[in-house]
Amino acid sequence: MTTFDDAAPERPLLSLVVPAYNEALLLMQSLTTLYEYLHSLSAWYRFELIVVNDGSKDETGSIADAFAASRPEVRVLHNPVNFRLGEALRRGIASSEGDFVVTFDSDLSYEPEHIERMVDALRSEHARIVVASPYAKEGRTTAIPFRREVMSRAANKLLAVSSEHPVTTVTGMVRAYDGPFVRSLNLKAMGPEINAEILYKAQILRARVIEIPAHLDWSAQTERMASRRVNLKVSATSKLFLFASFLFRPLLFFVAPGLVLLAVSMWTLGSVALTVLHGFVDGGGGADHRLTDAFSAAWAQRPQSFVIGGFAFLAAVQLLSLGMLATQAKRYFEELFHLQTRSLRTISRLGDTRPAAIARPAERIVR
Repeated sequence: MTTFDDAAPERPLLSLVVPAYNEALLLMQSLTTLYEYLHSLSAWYRFELIVVNDGSKDETGSIADAFAASRPEVRVLHNPVNFRLGEALRRGIASSEGDFVVTFDSDLSYEPEHIERMVDALRSEHARIVVASPYAKEGRTTAIPFRREVMSRAANKLLAVSSEHPVTTVTGMVRAYDGPFVRSLNLKAMGPEINAEILYKAQILRARVIEIPAHLDWSAQTERMASRRVNLKVSATSKLFLFASFLFRPLLFFVAPGLVLLAVSMWTLGSVALTVLHGFVDGGGGADHRLTDAFSAAWAQRPQSFVIGGFAFLAAVQLLSLGMLATQAKRYFEELFHLQTRSLRTISRLGDTRPAAIARPAERIVR
C-alpha cells in the first residue's frame, strides 16, 4: 500500500469518472466494487465518484441515482441523449474537482487496483497523464476477440508511430490525469477519438505522459461481447483514429508518399533522359534535329514512361507542398492552443485558493 508524508495538510481529492451507456445489468455491482475500493484508499485520498449516464435507454440512470442516494461521495450526471464517449468524458472531467482525475470503464474490464497504480505513477513520475496499457511490455489481454484485438493493436500502432509520446495504447480510456491540467484542455471530440485528442493536446503543451502495463480482461463480458459483431470494415471510429494520427504528424501522410512518388518519377524520367541522350549522341544532323528525333524515338519506344514519370512528379510536388502547408498550419494551431491554455491556467491559478501541497504534493511516494 502506498504511504505518504503525514505532514501533508490535507489528503488530495481523487475524482473517478465512470461513463455508462446501457449498463443496467452490471452497473450496480461495478459501482459497488469501485466505491468499496475507493474507500480502501481513504487513508490517503478523499474521493468523489462521478457517473455519467450517457442517454441510456435502459435502467442505467435510475440504478445510478439509487446508488448515489445514500452516498454523498457519488454524483450522477445525466445526458438527455447518447452523445457518445467523448461528450460523456468531457462532462465528467469538467464537473470533477479532484487534484487527480481517473477515467474508468463501467464494465471493470480493468481491475480497480489499476486506479492506485496509475495515481502512484502520476505522482512519483511527476507526469500529467498516465495510461493503463495492455499493449505495453508486461501488459496483457484476456478473452479479447481475435479480430477485434488485431484491429485495436493496428490502430494503436499507427497512432503510436505518429505520436511523440512513448505510449502503446493511444486509444485507451483508462487513465489518470493531473486534475487542473486535464480540465484546462479545450476538448472537442464527441466519440472515442477524444482519448487520442487528449494526448495530441498534451503533446502540444509538452506535458509528460507515461504508461504502466495493464491487464485488459473481457472474461466477464464474454456473453455480452458475443452479441456484438466485429468486422474489418473501415468504421467511422477507424476513420476518426486515422484522422487523429494525421493530426499528430501530418508529414507522415504527405511527405512519405510524396518522397516515394518523387523517387518513382526520378527513376522513370531518368531512364527516359538516358534514352534521349543516347539518341541525341548517335543521331545525325543539327542539334535541334537530333534532339527532336531522340525525343520522338524515346516516345515511340516507351510512352508509358513519359506518362508515369510526369504524373508521379506532379503528384509528388503536390504532396510535398501540402505536407509543408499542413505542418505550417499545425504549428500555427499549436501556438494558438498553447497560448489559450496558458491563459486559462493563469485565470484558474488566480482563483485557486487550495494549499500548495494539495495542488502539487511535495512528498515522495514510498512503495
